[in-house]
Amino acid sequence: MWPFGSSYPERTPEDVDGKIYDYVIHLGGAAGCVLASRLSEDPTVSVLLLEKGFVKDNLFSRIPLLSQNPMMSGLQVVKHLSQMPSALNRKLSLFWAEALGGSTRINAMLLTRGPPGNYNEWSQDLGLKDWGWESVEPYFRKSENAIGHPDAEYRGHQGPVETRQPAYPFSFHPFIEIAARRLGLPVHDDCNDPDASAQGYFRLDQAIDSNGRRISAYKAWLSKETAIARASHLTVCTGVTVSRLEIDTKSRKVIGVQMRRRGQTDKGECYVQARREVVLCAGAIGTPLILMRSGIGPKDHLQQLGIPIVEESSAVGNNLMDHVAVPIMSRVPARDTIHSLYNPLVFIWQFILWLFFGRGLLSTSSTSSTIFARTTAIDDTTMQVQTSCNGKDALDSTQPQNAPDIEIMIIPVESYFDVYITEHSLLTWLCTLVQPFSRGHIRLTTTNPEHPPEITHPLLRDERDFPPMRKAIRFALRLGQEFAHSGYPHPAPLVYGPGMDLEYLDQRLGFTKLLPKQQRKIGGTTELPKWQDLSDEAIDEYTKRAYQSALHYACTCRMSLDASDGVVDQKLRVFGINGLRIADASVFPKIPSAHTMAPTMMVAERCADFIKETWREK
Repeated sequence: MWPFGSSYPERTPEDVDGKIYDYVIHLGGAAGCVLASRLSEDPTVSVLLLEKGFVKDNLFSRIPLLSQNPMMSGLQVVKHLSQMPSALNRKLSLFWAEALGGSTRINAMLLTRGPPGNYNEWSQDLGLKDWGWESVEPYFRKSENAIGHPDAEYRGHQGPVETRQPAYPFSFHPFIEIAARRLGLPVHDDCNDPDASAQGYFRLDQAIDSNGRRISAYKAWLSKETAIARASHLTVCTGVTVSRLEIDTKSRKVIGVQMRRRGQTDKGECYVQARREVVLCAGAIGTPLILMRSGIGPKDHLQQLGIPIVEESSAVGNNLMDHVAVPIMSRVPARDTIHSLYNPLVFIWQFILWLFFGRGLLSTSSTSSTIFARTTAIDDTTMQVQTSCNGKDALDSTQPQNAPDIEIMIIPVESYFDVYITEHSLLTWLCTLVQPFSRGHIRLTTTNPEHPPEITHPLLRDERDFPPMRKAIRFALRLGQEFAHSGYPHPAPLVYGPGMDLEYLDQRLGFTKLLPKQQRKIGGTTELPKWQDLSDEAIDEYTKRAYQSALHYACTCRMSLDASDGVVDQKLRVFGINGLRIADASVFPKIPSAHTMAPTMMVAERCADFIKETWREK
């Protein structure tokens, strides 16, 4: 470990085998780190955190920009390929990190809460009265230290997650603001301001410290200093695969956890007991898998695998939601993009700036600004944002009907997963559905916890998602065209998107294999048609080739008022099972219009308080 080595107090499964803890938490991602930290504030209780990955805090895991690259070795990234129903025989790449801190070790570090209307929908439309904006807002503030907004009363200033707004690293940002204003978008400095417009062009807060280093959940909540100071009552056990929960069938209480060293067979099983509660924080993919291996899940699926049924729960693993992204790209000068780092001299200079001064391109997220909008408030014929819709204010962020259903992320690099386009320097307008209708599901393939799951991803499986995606793409094309005529002092043609040479695109994305003499070179050099001239069919053909996951998996153990269509109640307790809660993105009843790190931490903060209240009363 750089520079002097790590003495983080990591323990092995054998170290904890046979022991009893008040609370057992699995895993240590965005939620698990929060929960372990909050519960271990009380020195009179014992807390065990089980994590499949390791700390592995190295140089590259600290560099904000580089650690966003899931292809980089040493970041403990898992890549899962999900087969998609398509004539192109597409496989969808899904990524997550198995490390202390989870995917906060590789994400874009963006702290976005989502508008109040998202949570008011949970409360008003879904009946979850304890989860409206007024109930959740204090917990967003509790986690953060908004350095970039020191005087904002609606932001937190005492939490462990520092957020900043680094200086814009490229010259194009003021011109995008001009283009956004021309399309009727309000411009805001803080998308977490509850009084900001529901739609707008927003500067983003990034979880980066004063030295220009990534702040992951591990760094914020369970740093080496914290783990050492609490070592008497907080145990962090890494390299663990949890096999199943041990449930007493008479009391219907979770009494312990069966586990093994990662990669070992079941001959190396270890066991820990939970005196009070077990909390699952394994995320929208991992949590339902653990429940199903423990006999909690859809009856037919468990019977197929020969798993004894402890609690039939048809909602476990269902209702998988994710944000859907389609990139549109403009060609701009290399010095205005991350492509500039392909120049070795530029990279060395930027590395020196980061290493010695905590500054420069490497010290920021790839995404400094974004656009949130509601497609029903965008005029079909002009792509202009309207301030009212059906006679009602379209900008009031407290109203559920105004919650953005699209996001256009501004990313100064090519944004096709698994493909590097090095011959062009590109600026991406990443069109993202943030309130999709499509749902997927998670299933076990075997009872072996080391075997990968079957993930039926929800991307564009519901026909209702195509109209808002088409509008998002047309809006992004209009925005890109406005940007090119905004006074930006360089040519900026739109070159990757609907209307481009699909044979060339199929070749670049690996759908077709052509001999060198057959390869087409015109893609990425010819400007796209105007947005007005594109048919729905042309947009759909491009979308089916270019869509990807935004890696915001959620809702597979959704919160509900009863067990008929949910897995946990409003206190995050699993229906029908005692001593078991879930605190991660899987409990979202519906995915918010936000990057999911902050909402996940909010859920974990609330869960910690629920647990403390329960045992204070007892």
